[in-house]
Amino acid sequence: MTCARAAAPARRPAFPLASEAAIFNHVGHRFTVFRFRDDPLIVVIDCPDLEAQGLMFDRIAALIEKAATPRDRVLDEAAFHRALAAANLSVATYYYGNDYPAAALRRFYRLARAERVTLTKQERRLEQIAREEGFLRPGANGAVISIPQAAGSRRVGWQTRAVILRHELAHGAYFTLPAYRAYVHHFYDTAMTAREQAAFRGFLVASGYDPADHDLIVNETIAYMVFTRDPNFFAAATVGLSAARLASLRRRFVGGMPHFWLRRMASAPLPAHHAPPLPGASGTGSFRDR
Repeated sequence: MTCARAAAPARRPAFPLASEAAIFNHVGHRFTVFRFRDDPLIVVIDCPDLEAQGLMFDRIAALIEKAATPRDRVLDEAAFHRALAAANLSVATYYYGNDYPAAALRRFYRLARAERVTLTKQERRLEQIAREEGFLRPGANGAVISIPQAAGSRRVGWQTRAVILRHELAHGAYFTLPAYRAYVHHFYDTAMTAREQAAFRGFLVASGYDPADHDLIVNETIAYMVFTRDPNFFAAATVGLSAARLASLRRRFVGGMPHFWLRRMASAPLPAHHAPPLPGASGTGSFRDR
């Protein structure tokens, strides 16, 4: 089984191609935009920090996947901050990474315009990025994911950044590759027991995901089970599995995966952090901050 991509929208290549390791090791103080080298339909937005990331993506999350907020309208700023307070969260802690297919972005901006909701500067920037990539055209295939910069703090260190990026890239493949998406659902339906499905659903619902969105639950289940291998983010005991059963599910999933870039990534170690060279050293490289 191979993964052929759906046709890409016609667009100019506005943003540089970069590998997982290059994106992970990028250091910048502004929003930086990459296209993932192995699948250029995945756009990665490297955010200066969690606060900036939240200002760009949080209200999209509220519309698309959160259970406690409306799924049919975009919250205005006051209503959104009330939702944050009710959840005991902040703009910075609503999500640590984000992932949305082009169709979700189209829905958010269509509703926001129809309801005359004032967009943040960061949301307008995301709209511009999506438009440049052709993602706002009807039927366009693509995905946008985001990660925060490593701030040297307990909240987002380099290990956390690596875990978030790997998790979000798995979501990107789910959105852009129909054959992989079909495999994920087949595995969920046939390899996992009803009890295991319910345990993962409970874990996700406790994290704020909408249990009525089956596609979201399946997508997140596999991203956590297979591609989030840090016990600070996910462990077998979290969903009542033994370590041996979780390892078995992972092996079975990877063994049956379509042959494309994510299969290699499923078993590969996380990228290693390489400190940037000292100023004036040879061989430096950089990407544009947008």
